[in-house]
Amino acid sequence: MITVAMLVGCSPLSKIEKEGYPINYTELANYYVLNNVDVSKTQRLVINSQQTFEAYFGEAAVMGRNGQPTMVNFKTQYVLAVVLPETDRQTEVIPGEVVQNGNAIVMNYRVNKGAKTSFRMVPFAAIAIDKPVNDTQMEIYFKQTN
Repeated sequence: MITVAMLVGCSPLSKIEKEGYPINYTELANYYVLNNVDVSKTQRLVINSQQTFEAYFGEAAVMGRNGQPTMVNFKTQYVLAVVLPETDRQTEVIPGEVVQNGNAIVMNYRVNKGAKTSFRMVPFAAIAIDKPVNDTQMEIYFKQTN
């Protein structure tokens, strides 16, 4: 069971981060947000199945080295993703430190906005983290940093 929350600047979140420890993650590459996804508002997602993942993201294989999409094993991993609203500005979502304290995980991320472009884009970041060994109820928090 997973609980998702979005808190910014709250003391419980600060305590989780202060007393927690960083955990490893893999940033997912070579995916895009599908056209049928609602991109009118920011979405913070915890995805635990291939079917749900494929409802949000498509594979974008590119030529050259490391051109294949990052593989996710949903038997052993969750995907945490932040999808921002569609924009005409060059925008990056950059994953930061991911911290765990007991059954709470905090994904930090920052958003870099750039110049106006002649096209529209849906900025996002997605990472894969390991599921807990036992069937612990996890609380997942997303925190946008500067």
